[in-house]
Amino acid sequence: MSEDKGVRENKEDLVVESTDSINYIDKTNKKKKRLKKVNIKKDIVKKVISFTLVGVICLVIGFTYGKSVGRGLPATSKTYSKGKVYATVGDTSITGKQLQSMMDPYFYLQGNTKLSDEEIESYEYSMLDYMTTVEAMYKEAIANDVSITDDEVDSEYESTMSSIEYQFGMTEDEYLKEFNMTEKSLKEELKKELIAIKYLEESTEVTEEEAQNYYDKNKDEFLKVKASHILIKTTDDDGNELSDEEKEKAKLKAEEILKKAKDGEDFASLAKEYSEDSSATDGGDLGFFKSGDMVEEFEKAAFSLGNGQIYDEVVETDYGYHIIIKTDEQYSSFDDEKESLISELSYNKQNTLIDDVLEKYEVEIKE
Repeated sequence: MSEDKGVRENKEDLVVESTDSINYIDKTNKKKKRLKKVNIKKDIVKKVISFTLVGVICLVIGFTYGKSVGRGLPATSKTYSKGKVYATVGDTSITGKQLQSMMDPYFYLQGNTKLSDEEIESYEYSMLDYMTTVEAMYKEAIANDVSITDDEVDSEYESTMSSIEYQFGMTEDEYLKEFNMTEKSLKEELKKELIAIKYLEESTEVTEEEAQNYYDKNKDEFLKVKASHILIKTTDDDGNELSDEEKEKAKLKAEEILKKAKDGEDFASLAKEYSEDSSATDGGDLGFFKSGDMVEEFEKAAFSLGNGQIYDEVVETDYGYHIIIKTDEQYSSFDDEKESLISELSYNKQNTLIDDVLEKYEVEIKE
């Protein structure tokens, strides 16, 4: 926990990265540096259609067109059997040829980085997840008579070509020739994806009334607590854990400070004198936070307190030992929560819908 950053800043340090995201990140190497945590949705590729065809096209161009200007071969590659079936969606197969065209750009974009088998497998699964999800959602959209106009497809096609020309300097004719495609075949792929996305969006809309009803029935979810703390760290400045002996000394120090606070000494003054968190300059004040914002041990203690009450024991987290006082509480208003609540409820609907559709079409990713 750096001394010049507040607990509420640089929240990305505690983001949990999914290995299913487009950029594989080895989360074992990420050090915890902040008390404040951020919840990030997992399984993005599976749960929402986030790899658009336009994005894939740009990756492919970056791969193939990049080679033509001498960027060299990637350090990592893998050859998939063209006729082998890697996944199925009902009676539709995803073959090695299709998977190869999606994986090659990823390998190329890694440049000189040699990927491990685990990293390759993780991204491979993510890509198959994407491909099968689009196929299943398209099938269900057609079954529900979802359609789009030729004008919508034409507009998306023109936008795609404009992006290609802007980013890579390739004209429409150059692109189609490079990939041995026709305007008709590309528009067919764009149409398929647009129909799938349209069905997903239209089927998972959330009204303001739905959000209001949820808020009214679950108001405790929107309780915010304000607390201050004093931190005695159990890690060094690089985030490495202290020895058992040093940790025991830290705990004893924290317990002595807790006694001072319980005996009536001013909490803010104690925080300014002893706390090893950057919030010390603010008297340990962390501001308001909701359930799910803080690490579990800290949150459990803070939410159990009454206003002005100090927690009876020092609280241990990965960051060290905390002395905690609750200073206030309030409920977020519906207007404050409306936008994020509608988004969350829609996301939950998307999860349910996609899971149901994948089950309906017996989607299977082969081992």
